[in-house]
Amino acid sequence: MLHSFKLKMALFSAGTSGVILLAFALLFMSMIRRVGLERIDRQLHAVTEAQMRRPEPPDHWARFDVALAAMYGEERPRQFLVKVLDRDGHPVYTSPRWPSALTDAALKVPEYRSQKSKPDFISPPEPPPFRPGGRTGDEPRFRQGRPPGEEPRPRLIPKRPSFVTASLERHPWRLVLLGNDAMTLIVGTDLADFQAELQRHWNLFAVAGPVALLLLAAAGWLLAGRALRPVRVLTRVAGGITAKGLGQRVPAGGADQEFRALIDVINGMLTRLEKSFGQSARFSADAAHELKTPLTILQGQLHQALHSAPADSDEQRTYADLLEEVQRLKSIVRKLLLLAQSDAGRLRLALESVDLTAEIEALCEDAPLLAPGLTLRADLAPHVRVRADPDLLRQVVQNLFSNAIKYNREDGAAEARLWQDGETVVFTLANTTDSGLGIDRERFFDRFYRGDPSRNRKVDGTGLGLSLAREISRAHGGELVLDTGETRAGWIAFRLTLPV
Repeated sequence: MLHSFKLKMALFSAGTSGVILLAFALLFMSMIRRVGLERIDRQLHAVTEAQMRRPEPPDHWARFDVALAAMYGEERPRQFLVKVLDRDGHPVYTSPRWPSALTDAALKVPEYRSQKSKPDFISPPEPPPFRPGGRTGDEPRFRQGRPPGEEPRPRLIPKRPSFVTASLERHPWRLVLLGNDAMTLIVGTDLADFQAELQRHWNLFAVAGPVALLLLAAAGWLLAGRALRPVRVLTRVAGGITAKGLGQRVPAGGADQEFRALIDVINGMLTRLEKSFGQSARFSADAAHELKTPLTILQGQLHQALHSAPADSDEQRTYADLLEEVQRLKSIVRKLLLLAQSDAGRLRLALESVDLTAEIEALCEDAPLLAPGLTLRADLAPHVRVRADPDLLRQVVQNLFSNAIKYNREDGAAEARLWQDGETVVFTLANTTDSGLGIDRERFFDRFYRGDPSRNRKVDGTGLGLSLAREISRAHGGELVLDTGETRAGWIAFRLTLPV
């Protein structure tokens, strides 16, 4: 599967998308955290700045602390922390729940005192004198003055606040430090809710991320399959092309531009192959056909010369040898002609019902005459009939028996079995082999291949019998193969299957 293009595309899509989603999640969470902290800081600043514009009595800060806690209800009493320091850094008020670990040094409380010893006091302006009849339009407008007997109150300007995040009691806290010339105010809020909200977002990403990656991987798989559809068409067409079907072409209609050039190349290759194979098949058929007539004439003349020669003379023996060679040449030419017709898809079959059991029984009876030392065992189902060309089918069976005898030991054995399996007839022929012959099982069906590598006629034959038998079997809709079920050492078997 690691060599699958579709899997690679799916994994690439999921991996790339996963990196993008992770980067987006980190950026999104960073933005949420920053925006959330800014919102909290603004709230803290708004709450504290109003308390820093005028001096307040010490008991004010206790009420302020209670008021902050009441903002979130009684069930959240620990939502806020409050601490107030005077100009010299001495505590004026500290919340009862203020952690002891949170010291001023840890917070790095800034120095807010100015060089002036006292703050500026600004008294409100005196009210205008009473004028009967009211004020005129050009008179300045004044606010009402302070109540009688009240001391003038200073106007304090808060300094720039600073914000600190500290981890206390396993909870993060956000604290604002705001001061003026008279005091320093520290207010902190628990970030537990804020952290819980961030955790919910992370959980959402943790659940949605794998689902999104699976969907993206599935989309990548589907897109890769869609992109490979022209390749599957090419594979299907190329897989169906045989020596008898070189006229097929890959359809180019509707193909993408990137695949059209490949389709044109393959179709051009098929055209050239069809032309070359047609020329080769025609040459073999024409050559075999042209050789039939002179070989037949030569055979007749040799027959006549053989009968005219003196009995037991050297001339008669020479003519007999020449006649045998001519007959062998005629057999080769006939087989080449049949092979050429089969390659061209023009092998003519005169189909009729053939009793295959009777044909094999006749060959089994002749086998002891051809090989007296051969032990032949036959297990043939009775009256097994097939629809075939009797002459060609007889040649197939004869070729199998001929090989079983020629490539056997002198005291060898052979086993023939015939049975019907549903709509298929199966015939197997197994035989022991001569260890002195170099037999290459991978080349059994190669044309002109013979088990005798020296071709010294120790084993008679042309090397065309099995290849011709296989082509005839295929022309009948069957198949001839080497039977891999034969596992006995020193044995070899062939399996012929034909439709009923």
